[in-house]
Parts: sequence; C-alpha cells; structure tokens
Amino acid sequence: MESDRRAGAVIAAMGAYVPKQVVDNNALARTLDTSDEWIYARTGIRRRHVAGPEETTATVSQRAAEECLRAAGFPAADLRWVLVSTDTPEMWNPASACFVQAGIGATQAVALDVTGGCSGFVASLGMARALAERGDPVLLIGCEVLSKAMDWSDRSTAVLFGDGAGAVLVLPADAARGLAIEAVYARTDGRDADILGKPYGGTRNPITPELVAGGHHHRIVMNGQYVFKHAVLRMAEAAEEALRIAGVGLEAVDWVIPHQANQRIMDAVADRLHVPREKVFSNVEEYANTGSASIGIALVEAIQQGLIRPGHNLLTVAFGSGFSWAGAVLRTEVVVPVGADLV
Repeated sequence: MESDRRAGAVIAAMGAYVPKQVVDNNALARTLDTSDEWIYARTGIRRRHVAGPEETTATVSQRAAEECLRAAGFPAADLRWVLVSTDTPEMWNPASACFVQAGIGATQAVALDVTGGCSGFVASLGMARALAERGDPVLLIGCEVLSKAMDWSDRSTAVLFGDGAGAVLVLPADAARGLAIEAVYARTDGRDADILGKPYGGTRNPITPELVAGGHHHRIVMNGQYVFKHAVLRMAEAAEEALRIAGVGLEAVDWVIPHQANQRIMDAVADRLHVPREKVFSNVEEYANTGSASIGIALVEAIQQGLIRPGHNLLTVAFGSGFSWAGAVLRTEVVVPVGADLV
C-alpha cells in the first residue's frame, strides 16, 4: 500500500494511556531465571506497565481516546470512524472498537479493528488518511494488553512486553493543522506468518482443555534471531520507501520515532540508515514493547518533552508479525495538543 505525496490529512491531536501498575525487571527475576542486568543488556527495558484486573483492551483504548479528544476539543459524536489496531482484542467478536465507540459516545462512527502486528498502527494511518481526505474524521487507536495474553513463565517473551494505548485524531487537511501525513508505506510477506505470533485460539488451533492445561493458549511463538534480522532490514526499507514517496531526504529528518521493539533493534535500524542514534526517540526502558501502541505513546512523550517543533520532519517505522512492516513521514505544521495519562 502506498499513498501519494499530497498531504490531504493531518493528525490534529493525540492521546495516550498506560496502566499505573509497574512490573520492573527485579520483580520478574523473582520468578524467572533472569536479572535486571541480563534483561537491560539485551533489550534496553527496565520496566513495563501492566493492566489491572479491571482493565481491558477496550478500557485502555478508551482512556487514550478520551485523552486525545479532550486535547482536541473534538466531540466524539462528530467522528465517522473509530479504528483500533490491536493483536490483543477485547474478545473474539465483536470488535474492540465497538466497545470504545460506545464508551466515548461516537454514535455516528463505524467501529472496526485492525489486526496488523506491531506495524498495524502505522499501516492503519494510511487508511485513516484516505478516509480523512474524503472528509471523514477518524480516531485511530493502537492498543495492546499483552499482559493478559502471554505466558509469564516464558523468559523469552515475558520480559519484552507491556500494556498501553496511543490515539490520534485524523482530520482533513482543510479542517485543521497539525502533523501533516506526507506519506505512508506498508508491506506484508505472509510467507513468514508462522515465525512470530500467537498461534492458538483461532480456527487452525482451537482452544481445548489440553491446551489450557498446558498454558499453550498464552504461548507467543517467536524465532528471535530471525525476527531481529528481518525487523532491521524491513524497518530500514520502510523508512527509505516512505521518505522516497514523501520526497524527503534522510538528512532532512529531525526525529525517527520507531516501534519500540527493543533497544538493540532500534540501534541497528539507526546504524543501517546512518542516522545518529541521538535522533532516534526511545522510551522502551519505561514501557517495554507495547506493540501497536508504542509509536503513539512515543509521539505523545516526544511532544510532551518539547522535542518536536514546527517545521520538523518525523519518520516513524514499525515491524511486526505477518511479517508486516510500515513507515510514515509526518511534517509538523504546528505542535499538536496531546492528552496523556502517563508517568
């Protein structure tokens, strides 16, 4: 999927939410054969935020959505689309977005989920742009509640993930100013669909008492070395192609805001692109890998920290299961308002 160069839509406001419960590396070390030093050296992660007993994908998404709409002063009833990018849905059916739509009062909006791996948020930004260009206000949310969908006894995955949500309000360019969506590039190669994912619970491998007894319903399959190699290659490709579509040179990029998979992947992508690491925003130490939520949360924090200014070119890149990868170029017309319930 490619978009043309015309920036017909803008991100007019953003919001984010992360649960207040924090699990640090030392807490994991009490139940797993690991340590803070081991985890941090390999991932750059110190802590992750974990949903409480009453928090779900819908409630976490709704908190981010409310923060975004409040920052924009935009009535939920004026939305035409509510899109939720997630791999940890509220339930099998209906879509998580339906619960969010009801919760925020977006009574005129179509509500849909997108399951696109960790790159789903960026790929969905291309969909949101196309819808906004025809005049439809879109609320796009990236959310994961991975803590309720994984095996906490599996050291290879338990240390990597956290929960949270990021939301963006996408409007027609003639209706608002903000982060102009200059280009979106996205690709998928389904031949590698079995390398990374959560294989149990669908029609291929339905849940059975035996699977639950063995804890397999929470199992995340990941070939770590293969994922690392392809994540670096594909995120670099997404960056280069998004910049090509936008007609922006890499030297003109002020900030790279990547999917916060882990610090080693982000560093390797920066090195492959020959981008100084100090121009790559990272908050993986605090939040770990929050999947589709990570870029939205990172954008909000970068704005809160005063790093993003008018005239800045931003490059976002992501990679996830599928295999899928995506990149987007955003131009800062004005610094957008953000609402955030973060640390």
